[in-house]
Amino acid sequence: MTTERNSKALKVKQECGENVPFLSDSELMSLSVRELNMHLRGLSRDEIQKLKQRRRTLKNRGYAASCRVKRVSQREALEQQKQELQREVDRLGAENAGMRKELEGLGARLAALQGSPGAWRPEGGTC
Repeated sequence: MTTERNSKALKVKQECGENVPFLSDSELMSLSVRELNMHLRGLSRDEIQKLKQRRRTLKNRGYAASCRVKRVSQREALEQQKQELQREVDRLGAENAGMRKELEGLGARLAALQGSPGAWRPEGGTC
């Protein structure tokens, strides 16, 4: 049998003369501290302590779950970023190799020009 004192009163199960507070886990977690304290008036210290400890356990469980989700999400984002950076490193490496090859070609061309008689020489060069 469930009774209510007023619309904001804590629902209490009356079994075998005991007043056992009845709040679902979601109700217990969603109440503000002020609302919870208002609902807990008239209960024994032991009952209040048990309900508050249950609330703390439930909230902590929720925080831990959201932390796990956040950690997985961050890991996925970091792995995505790592892949993008690796593609960038590969692209820059290929670009660097191409530039080195071009530089070698230009160096060989310069050497050929400098070695041939009557070839153009840079300013300050000896003839």
